[in-house]
Amino acid sequence: MAAVILHVDDSPAIRAWVASVLNDERLRIISASDGVEALNILATTSVDLLLSDLEMPRVDGLELAQAARNLPQHKYLPILMLSTRRAEELPEKKRAPVTGWISKPVDPVLLRRWVFRLLPG
Repeated sequence: MAAVILHVDDSPAIRAWVASVLNDERLRIISASDGVEALNILATTSVDLLLSDLEMPRVDGLELAQAARNLPQHKYLPILMLSTRRAEELPEKKRAPVTGWISKPVDPVLLRRWVFRLLPG
């Protein structure tokens, strides 16, 4: 059975690029254009990994990560943040819900390595 990854980014080009990088029979990618859409998906769908942009309209990546942690079914969900900002630029308390962080521009090999490291099994 394929692992389910919810990828959230307000850029259609980035969503398409990530989907192409993670094109693998072991993975199923669900895309959302912002944090609100992602929260609606998380409320009804079991996912194995949340992959999110940091800076998005309506609900940003850190707000999304915290909200996901508050859902009982996703309390321990691995969350990987992709951002033009480095993790160290934000207070540790704000980034606490995030499992891993990759700074943009994203190296596709590094992205795949992180994804497969964080997925269960």
